[in-house]
Amino acid sequence: MTVIRRLALYVALPLALASVAGYGWYQLSDTGRRWRYEDRLATYCQGLIPSKESAVLTDYDAEKGLPNDRHHGGSDGYEFCWVGKTMLTIAWIPASARDDDGPRGVFDELRPDDGEALPLALGGGWRGYTNHANSAVVLGCGNQDASVVVSSSGVGRAVAGRATAELVAATAVRAAEHWDCDAEAGGAIPSVPQQPEEKSRFEAEGTCEGIPMQDMDIIHWIKETPAAGTSPLESCVLGETKARAEELFRLSAHFGPYAQAQYPDSGTARGAGGSKDHFWATAKCSGSAAYFAVHATEYVHVDDQVEDFTRSALTAFAKRSAGQHGCTDLKLPR
Repeated sequence: MTVIRRLALYVALPLALASVAGYGWYQLSDTGRRWRYEDRLATYCQGLIPSKESAVLTDYDAEKGLPNDRHHGGSDGYEFCWVGKTMLTIAWIPASARDDDGPRGVFDELRPDDGEALPLALGGGWRGYTNHANSAVVLGCGNQDASVVVSSSGVGRAVAGRATAELVAATAVRAAEHWDCDAEAGGAIPSVPQQPEEKSRFEAEGTCEGIPMQDMDIIHWIKETPAAGTSPLESCVLGETKARAEELFRLSAHFGPYAQAQYPDSGTARGAGGSKDHFWATAKCSGSAAYFAVHATEYVHVDDQVEDFTRSALTAFAKRSAGQHGCTDLKLPR
């Protein structure tokens, strides 16, 4: 019996030591750190977060880098996840969906508080944008009347640069697979360009091109981005220079789910309207929607000339943008 006990001890002790060594390796080694991270990702945010692109923002830290994920809204809801200091919203959105103006939902997440920043097309063949605070990619489903959307927002001073855009794009591809959405992905995302500077109103060649500003002496400068025709958001800003630079008019275009987020029901989506300092227009784009708007800021004294200009500015802006995005049935305010 003594011999058997000694043999059992000789066998058990190495196994225990190997187990302790293996556990220590799993906890302390770089490979173990990566394995723990990937184990966490398997169930984190429905398994939609890619390892390679997310690790750039988390350094494979499964605890601090992946602190929280939530599902909102039942079977037709959306995923909300933290990746480092970046918050991701991931959703499958039918083209017929509208904001019911009830409890906070996915459309509220598609209205980022971007301040004065303009949306810049991501490039690389992606239908997406970044404004250095937020990024998003929209993938249209060829086999469904729906889109997959992944949007990001940073916390504190987190900047949505190329790494964030790559994470958003890779997550969108995984989400499309998850929802059986037959979508066409883009390629390598180029460096994110800088925000545009103010320039002369006579130099419009992008999103401000075509707006009739000749008789509007109050407009001294514009801010615009290249009109790539691939961003789900576009903007043009017209401003003045007096004691300080102020925005006078801001024009915006929203496409797909971002257009759906702008109106509460399908009836509004088929029309156009507005008065004085605010006008809006709509169009149809490949089974989805487009929404265009212009508003005069508090620095504009609205009179008949300004009202006429606001309407004509929206008309020119919407026609250019809708045409570039392949939209039809443009409805303009009268």
